[in-house]
Amino acid sequence: MGNKDAVPIFFEKITTLPGDALPEIKENMYINITQDPPADALEIKRKYLRIIPYLLGLVLCGFLLAVFQIVVGSPHGDLVENIALVLFVAPGLAFFYFAEKLHDHKALSPKQEKEIEDFCRKDAAIAAYCAKVSLLDRKLIKAEYDACKARIEDL
Repeated sequence: MGNKDAVPIFFEKITTLPGDALPEIKENMYINITQDPPADALEIKRKYLRIIPYLLGLVLCGFLLAVFQIVVGSPHGDLVENIALVLFVAPGLAFFYFAEKLHDHKALSPKQEKEIEDFCRKDAAIAAYCAKVSLLDRKLIKAEYDACKARIEDL
């Protein structure tokens, strides 16, 4: 039909990788420990925690509407089923999206905090980053722990 090697324009950035390397999957929150820590990490977590209950409420409404249609029935059954499906699926997908983003903002376990102390002894950049975080009057979050761990593994 045409050139089999032709690549659509929207795939150009993905396919220009050197060799046969696959693109890396980036984590939800990118932390660079050589830069200043994000000052709004706790505000982002609060925002996600405020959004999630509303999404779960919409999912519950969709579920209850489906149960109503099954138990009572309605002359507009197809419409009620479609509305229930929309109320269940769309907020459900959004819920999983925000819940996954919330994983990066989890507090560290005591074991991870001890590992961070070891990382601070091994690398001055990690120690400086931890000092900057403590100046913000907050503790490290999981995304920052993962970035510190990745830096130690690269050393």
